[in-house]
Amino acid sequence: MSFIAEYTLSNPILYETREAVPEITVEVEDEQPALEDDSRLTLWARGEESELDRFFQKLPDDPTITSFETLAELSGRRLFRITLSSAGERGLTYIDAIELGITFLEIKAMGTTMEYRAQIPSREALSSYRDRCDEADLSFALRRLYQNDAEASAKYGLTARQRDVLYRALEQGYFEVPRETSAEALAEEFEISSQALSALIRRGQKALVRSTIANDRDN
Repeated sequence: MSFIAEYTLSNPILYETREAVPEITVEVEDEQPALEDDSRLTLWARGEESELDRFFQKLPDDPTITSFETLAELSGRRLFRITLSSAGERGLTYIDAIELGITFLEIKAMGTTMEYRAQIPSREALSSYRDRCDEADLSFALRRLYQNDAEASAKYGLTARQRDVLYRALEQGYFEVPRETSAEALAEEFEISSQALSALIRRGQKALVRSTIANDRDN
């Protein structure tokens, strides 16, 4: 049985720049570790244009990189590539993760916090990964550990699409009272009509009730 782990690391990569411009969200797009030095990361920076300008003005002085280049500029976001210095290399845990069978699903940072979501093959692998982070003086804090989404979906009778929509609806506050987002906004994100989104939510909720409450009563 595999798991999804959500955790934070006290990662030094771009720490000073992130601390100076905490309004910017940085998302890792690709990691290219090197055997010795010159590992590179491709990242998205997202935020207001004025904050993005401040962020990129700070980059040349960041001690965890030796160089950077901008690959693309879009409204509210920029894609860029950095080459890590020896100080930055300490925060690169990609090789350790691969050796332990761990797959990074999402890495993002805002301010001084760097958050990870990863697929973990076992609790033992997670423990070993945590030990390696400790050895690199990277403070590890587990926020959440849960069963793999695909396995959980099968268990609860959900389709992958229903699972994704329900999770996003929960994350965006759709089920709060009053609602913090609308069906129209969620539908736009999934590129479907609001009617189709509402149907997915209803069917997903029905599947959850059948596999939990109704199943308990039958037993």
